[in-house]
Amino acid sequence: MRSIKLAAVATLVAATPALAADFPEAPELRPAFSEMFSDSGQGPVRFEFGTRYWYSWGKQEAGFTAPGIGDVNLSVDDRTHIGELHGKITDLSTQTYVNAIAGLGFSTSGTYNIAPASSGNIGPNSSIGYAGADFGWLPFGNMDGGVAIGGLIGYQYWKDAPDIGQGTYAASFDGAGNPASYGTAKDDFDIHALRLGVKMQADLSDQFDLQAEVAAVPYAWVTGSLGGSGSSPFMFPALGGAKVYERAPTTLSGHGYGAMGELMVGFHPTENLTLRVGGRAWYVQGDLEAEFKSNTVVGPAVIQNADMNLKSNYARIFRYGALFELTGRF
Repeated sequence: MRSIKLAAVATLVAATPALAADFPEAPELRPAFSEMFSDSGQGPVRFEFGTRYWYSWGKQEAGFTAPGIGDVNLSVDDRTHIGELHGKITDLSTQTYVNAIAGLGFSTSGTYNIAPASSGNIGPNSSIGYAGADFGWLPFGNMDGGVAIGGLIGYQYWKDAPDIGQGTYAASFDGAGNPASYGTAKDDFDIHALRLGVKMQADLSDQFDLQAEVAAVPYAWVTGSLGGSGSSPFMFPALGGAKVYERAPTTLSGHGYGAMGELMVGFHPTENLTLRVGGRAWYVQGDLEAEFKSNTVVGPAVIQNADMNLKSNYARIFRYGALFELTGRF
């Protein structure tokens, strides 16, 4: 029996390596997430939303000639504080983006002159604002951490309506030929502009970036009205002492062209927050036609003149100033 026990133990010892070889090796432990989920970088689509403050200077200039009577000229200079919202979606895989902005002035001051009728200070009821959107493609370079250059196409709506104070016209007259009541005639320009331009953006470092764009406005459609001369008549030298009053708002329409530009330098205090500062300038000029309706007063007599369509000698709108931005991105 003792010999049998020793033989059995020897047999088990000899078989141990073979049994161990029959068991599969334990699989390697894998991390909780795959490598693609462990990457902390951003995806191909990025979003930016934020606010801007535009301290702007604006100027309107327009001149019209009434044949045989004289010239009517409008000049307005203003300073307007504008608040703006903006958003941008960027697709890094195609190097494209869509950008949208909307701004509204909340405080305007300045002066105006309607020659040869009246002048004064801009009132508190100005309406200056804009809204637009661009589509851009930057195929040259790298939009993700490098320098990229390309083109853009977009649409811009721009309202420029400073309150010129005496924005009224003579609605009726008394027996002595003086205005007895008035109607409202705002200085109000609406501009619908096509934008075609060049865009550049560059990441200068992990904390600084640069954005610049220049856009031509090959076509703009302009409509609106000129502010009324109020209680002050037009005194044209060719008419001697006759007084000419507007008896309805002077409306206008026409087409134009111009240019728009913007330059911004950005600072990233955190990965998802950007502070930018820079400047912006918009300019549109064109050919306008104004419909001028007036009454001429000679002594106590009031003579209703025929309506006149006056073509502009010049017409231009300019707005420029400093731009400050706070943006979040993710």
